[in-house]
Amino acid sequence: RDLALTGDKHKQKELVKTCETEIKTLFNKEIKNLTISQGEVLIKLIDRETGTTSYTMVKELKGGFKAFMFQSVASLFGHNLKETYDPEEQKDIEAILKQAGYTSTNN
Repeated sequence: RDLALTGDKHKQKELVKTCETEIKTLFNKEIKNLTISQGEVLIKLIDRETGTTSYTMVKELKGGFKAFMFQSVASLFGHNLKETYDPEEQKDIEAILKQAGYTSTNN
């Protein structure tokens, strides 16, 4: 919300950096310990919830070169940050989420 309300580019960068640090503190250990298949599901869920691929998010926040580098590293581990979520293709994930009572915030 604060990011959307400020027009100052320096302040926006500061806010993104602060948010990034907070997120890393909260989730770094869990994300580093994900299996390859869990990482794949996370990439799909990010797209499901935001309507934006992980690649696009990285590109917007970190720039095209970093997005390219992250995509290259991801591909080494069998991931694709440009992958989109299709409820028809990911019926198993969708069924689990519906059973748990989650709905997409993007719809």
